[in-house]
Amino acid sequence: MVQKGKTLAGISRYVRKSPKWYYFLLPVVFIFLIDYIILGNFPALSIISIMPFILLLIIDFGTIRFTNKKFNNNRIMYLDFVSLCLATLFFWIGILLNPIISMPYYYILALAIAFPAFLRFLVLYIYYPSSMFTALLLSMNYTFSYIIIALVFYNINHIATRFIVPLIAATVIYVMFSYMFLLFTTIGFTKKYKSRPSELIDFFLNRDNDGAIGEKFFSHVYNKKKQIPVVTTNIKKGNEGLVTLVFPYVHPGPFGNLCTSNLPIKISSELGMDNIMVFHTATTNSNNCSGKDDIKKIAASVKHSLEKMKYSDFVSDFVKFHVDGYDVSLQKFGNSGISAVIPYQKSFDDISLSAGLKVMKALIKNGAENFALLDAQNSFTRDADELDNCDMIINPLIKEFKSTDSKYPAFIGYARSYEKIEGLASMGIQALVLKINDYYNAIVLTDSNNISRDIIKMARAGSDKRVKNMDIYTTDNHVVNVGELDINPLGMHCDPGPVAELINNTVLKAIENSGPATIGTHTEYINVTMGEENAFHNLMETVLLSIRKAKYSIAFVLIISMFISVLSFRYIVFHL
Repeated sequence: MVQKGKTLAGISRYVRKSPKWYYFLLPVVFIFLIDYIILGNFPALSIISIMPFILLLIIDFGTIRFTNKKFNNNRIMYLDFVSLCLATLFFWIGILLNPIISMPYYYILALAIAFPAFLRFLVLYIYYPSSMFTALLLSMNYTFSYIIIALVFYNINHIATRFIVPLIAATVIYVMFSYMFLLFTTIGFTKKYKSRPSELIDFFLNRDNDGAIGEKFFSHVYNKKKQIPVVTTNIKKGNEGLVTLVFPYVHPGPFGNLCTSNLPIKISSELGMDNIMVFHTATTNSNNCSGKDDIKKIAASVKHSLEKMKYSDFVSDFVKFHVDGYDVSLQKFGNSGISAVIPYQKSFDDISLSAGLKVMKALIKNGAENFALLDAQNSFTRDADELDNCDMIINPLIKEFKSTDSKYPAFIGYARSYEKIEGLASMGIQALVLKINDYYNAIVLTDSNNISRDIIKMARAGSDKRVKNMDIYTTDNHVVNVGELDINPLGMHCDPGPVAELINNTVLKAIENSGPATIGTHTEYINVTMGEENAFHNLMETVLLSIRKAKYSIAFVLIISMFISVLSFRYIVFHL
């Protein structure tokens, strides 16, 4: 079984970026040098090794790049380098074993040249999910390059049965077994999700994908109707809106711009509001929604709440306490409140919807008019498990809620800043400050998928002396994931210093913009289409099962394909 906390970040090690072309130069020279020692002369080296490899590069650049713009130059160079390595290694082993297998060198060469077709088809199948025939033909390009070279330098009557026919036969056998291997390892995935895994992998590997493939696939994952709360808090200065806080019990994923990924800007655009903070509530990747209709429903619920809510002039001080290895914060607006669970001694990644709703219902049962539980998502820890039980915080939180009074006049400021920073999405950095006596409490929200601890430490250390408490949360926005399977937390691929400075500048702007305010909160319940409980874990389990099947069966399939290729030579080709 897959662990509860397993995410696609955890399987990112199975996808690697292609190295730059210059890393292949020395290994290729080394391969040609060994071939020269084996073959004994440069003309043979040129015909058997150098020219076919150069021709392969030309053919692949001409065919693959022409038919698939996503298969970039580095990928072609890498694929061709690996093809050369596989063929060469097979040839060297065949030469060493020739005293045992007693096979002519040109048959060993044919088997070696055909061998890379197995891997090439596995790779190209991903990039041509709707054109199996194209993937099949392109996987044979190494074979075609040798056939062309052979026809240029040799008489076809002399080489047709001794080289070309064996080469084509072996290539077809390897491609056939490669296809059978794919069917075997992915049959569970295909049955469960009614989609070829190549289509989904193609989406992950290509940043410029239009999303149609991903939307089609995830419609099979996120397809259950569920009622969820949307809590809205509106803050006004006089008769003008200062900022609206939205707490939708919907997860902002899964990837790129798909489904409810990029949720903050989508809600902002749907409402036509720039001054809006969309927080990450107690939800997991199983609670991603299917698409645009759900965004419209969330936006409509916010509008309804704005029409119905009652306003208060008072807020509480900011409270934070420890429970069972976690920090728990509390901020009350009138008789409503928000609370965030924050990693302290224990790490986690996402809080289950059922656990969050249980806390919410307990607080409302004990006097809260409205309540939202947040996942701060502010302490990046790779492969952290989900938090699927929050029972330990319920009684302490009820106690704090009852003992914490909203007795301070609401004096609130808001600001939003944006700079183009790796890992920061379009809503940028937002700050909400509440003045309590002569100091401020700041709630900062970064539109990112988690954040590094370094940024938080630097921001707190450099904050204005008037700021007594600063909590930094993230939207958990999965839009920054689009280029790879990793989660790309803010601070991992950028200098944390400028981010911390931008946070503090935004807080200062919010302080300068602060003034007397009124606050209203209301909760609406809507029906959305999201994944069932553990939907994302089931997806991970299915993907990893396919990977395990591939890992444990690849050697067997390769051996069988090689054995049949050799048999076809001995009992078919030798008799032509």
